[in-house]
Amino acid sequence: MKKIIFIFIIVLVFCSCAHLSVNKNFRDGDYFYLENNGATMPVWAKGNIQSNTFIIFIGGGPGYSSMDIPLYPAFGKLQNDYALVCWDQRGCGLSQGNAKPDSYTLGQFAEDLGKLVVLIRHKYNSPAIFLMGHSWGGMLGTAYLMNPTNQTHISGWIDVSGAKNVKRDMLFFVEWVIGKAEEQINLGIDTDYWEKELAWYYTINIDNINNELGKNDNRHSSNAAKLNAYIHDPSSVPEIAVGLNSPFPLFHFLNSLSIGRNMDFNSSDLNVVPGLENIRIPSLILGGRHDGNIPIKIAYETHEKSSSENKHFYIFENSAHMSFYEEPDLFAEKVRTFIEKYR
Repeated sequence: MKKIIFIFIIVLVFCSCAHLSVNKNFRDGDYFYLENNGATMPVWAKGNIQSNTFIIFIGGGPGYSSMDIPLYPAFGKLQNDYALVCWDQRGCGLSQGNAKPDSYTLGQFAEDLGKLVVLIRHKYNSPAIFLMGHSWGGMLGTAYLMNPTNQTHISGWIDVSGAKNVKRDMLFFVEWVIGKAEEQINLGIDTDYWEKELAWYYTINIDNINNELGKNDNRHSSNAAKLNAYIHDPSSVPEIAVGLNSPFPLFHFLNSLSIGRNMDFNSSDLNVVPGLENIRIPSLILGGRHDGNIPIKIAYETHEKSSSENKHFYIFENSAHMSFYEEPDLFAEKVRTFIEKYR
């Protein structure tokens, strides 16, 4: 018992020290809250606020915190020229409140985003606003922009490896993993392991794929990571201790469990593909050539179906799902060029 208490104290001291040592990263900018329908969601605006040009970052998951985004070099570069708005969605990261379980819907998330846009416009005297959605954020941003009125408040849309149809995109993800696993077997690499995993994948009921994979999420995610679905070449990028560089190093990741319990990932509502044709504002569609999580054909589809007359498309040849992490200089360059053209 004494040993357990000692270990617990050591963990607390370590986390406290880590918090104190990195907290300087979280001292600049404006920190405030957005309240809507039971959720109290933190918002952090930092960087070049005087530029009057704001990038609202819409994080992935759903469930991931956005408060760590400024630690990535690409966003460090962009903050020199523009303001970066980090927002933790309901049930994500540092969000609080008593949101009801039935509020975890795409429509509610889009309403929250709309409130955030209004708040930024009011607080900062109607700046130029660019929305940037990564992964799930690509779906959420699209859902918000399907309303033509909402588009009048936004100078440009940046879709970074964005999801568009949760159930179908998960099928694409599984197909990608199966294809890569078969490649490993053909190369004679860990054949026993991958043959066992392929047998498991073939037992999955595709009509209920998200719920079935949800029960074995660690297994699927582990397989995807082994095949570099998220980061194409892990050895080529610097390690970022995300958990230890957040205001609450251990516990803010646990908040997302509420989304997993309460959101229906097989819902037909989680499909914004038909709404792509309604997006007419300037758009920049970015994808990673080696992305397994949101395979590259989804980026091609997004670009093809958008109705914008000012749409731009770029594929990062050395990236998977995290292009802003894997190719930070090029990512910042592409985003900066787009913003300068339309702000």
